[in-house]
Amino acid sequence: MRNIELRQLHYFLLLSRELHFGRAAALAFITQPALSQQIVKLEEQVGVPLFQRDRRRVQLTPAGEILVKGAEKIFNELDSTLSMARKSGEASSLSLALGMVEYTGLPFIPPALIRLQARYPDVKISRHELNAEGQIAALRNQVIDIGFGVPTMALPPEEQVIARRIITSHWALLVRSTHHFARHDMIKLSELAGERLIVPARSVNAPLYDSLVSHCRSAGFDPTFVYETMQAQMGIALVKQGLGVMLGAGYVFSTQEAGMRAVPVEGLDELAVYAFWRAGETQTLVLDFVEDVQLEARDYLRGHSAQA
Repeated sequence: MRNIELRQLHYFLLLSRELHFGRAAALAFITQPALSQQIVKLEEQVGVPLFQRDRRRVQLTPAGEILVKGAEKIFNELDSTLSMARKSGEASSLSLALGMVEYTGLPFIPPALIRLQARYPDVKISRHELNAEGQIAALRNQVIDIGFGVPTMALPPEEQVIARRIITSHWALLVRSTHHFARHDMIKLSELAGERLIVPARSVNAPLYDSLVSHCRSAGFDPTFVYETMQAQMGIALVKQGLGVMLGAGYVFSTQEAGMRAVPVEGLDELAVYAFWRAGETQTLVLDFVEDVQLEARDYLRGHSAQA
């Protein structure tokens, strides 16, 4: 039993929650075979099977259910002990620097920050307004600890910066419920010809702005931008007042007001949101936040797939 490692218990708990080797491996940032090996090793050390596996499902055994309760107690006690140790030391020096574009309003960031603050009550969080390309440079220069963005360039080599996809989103058009598009389940990009479009300002994310214009022209029209906004809430308010319709990532419109509808748009590249952090990162604060973000993004996606 002395040879059991905390990471094995961590992998075990992830698999016990997901009951799916692929999803648990993604949350653990390891390969599925590596996760399977660690679970087999843990079962050998415990001396009994912890999971029942077949081609269709994974289930906890009675022994596995008992170990879940015990492992959770171990990690809760460890969190509590570490918290007390930080308070007696230099907890006030804990800081986390984020790189992200505030406009996007990534829905999984606020709950992940709440999780982090519960674990590290004295953490100081700062934010730098940077798109994905700027985040890569800021990580290399030690300006930020973690970034969240939609890369339009080639991803950096993993020996320098780790890049992990968090969620993928379609583009959507926000319209008033009285607009003729509100009756559609999907809108083709070419149908936006002549529409009065409200879009994120180019300064929010120049590569995405330029890509949007290029796709519109490839669809056969020059887009009519009646307003370019620096704040998503301003754009939403303008749609509500009838200035035009707003084009943006689906997650920007994750919370819709009464009398408005976000309709998916076909003909634009999907928006893949990535998390970036330095290769070889050892700060528990950063790695804990990465895990919190993964969990909250998963819950967000599950909630919205259930609503669909």
